[in-house]
Amino acid sequence: MSRVVLYIASSLDGYIARPEGDVDWLFHDHDYGYSEFISRVGTVVMGRVTYEQILTFGEYPYPGTTGYVLSRTKAGERDENVQFLAGDLSRLVAEWKAESGKNIWLVGGGQVVREFLLHDVIDEFVLSFQPILLGEGMPLFPPPTPQLSLTLVDSHAYDSGLVQLTYRRTRQPD
Repeated sequence: MSRVVLYIASSLDGYIARPEGDVDWLFHDHDYGYSEFISRVGTVVMGRVTYEQILTFGEYPYPGTTGYVLSRTKAGERDENVQFLAGDLSRLVAEWKAESGKNIWLVGGGQVVREFLLHDVIDEFVLSFQPILLGEGMPLFPPPTPQLSLTLVDSHAYDSGLVQLTYRRTRQPD
């Protein structure tokens, strides 16, 4: 069964980018499990601002995946990489899960992450904390966020100081 996975890097103080969106502080010295992770991904989902930032890095980094960008202003449009969507997030996620046998990667950014949290549709969280304090920027979990119970399923500390934690969503019985 497909899972929605938030796989994202953050500063130790909880920022995914500098205030202007720069991610120049991210480590690129090791794979940190990315190759194995991306091999299990069939769909990537992100917000418009994140997509526009990714395009400034050069070539689109997720060829071979189905790409969706959540955007109220561009909904219904498509380009060579992605389709722009808006609508009922719970319905969209159900459709993506039905279409793909592979995982759905929630790439970011913070506002889209918050919407996924509010709809309780993230199944797994893979959070890579880099040993840097930015002091300000775009938060990983912008408020308001709901209270959710998570279960730690893996942790890995790298020599670089990066710590990667993997959590699964703990669902309470009805």
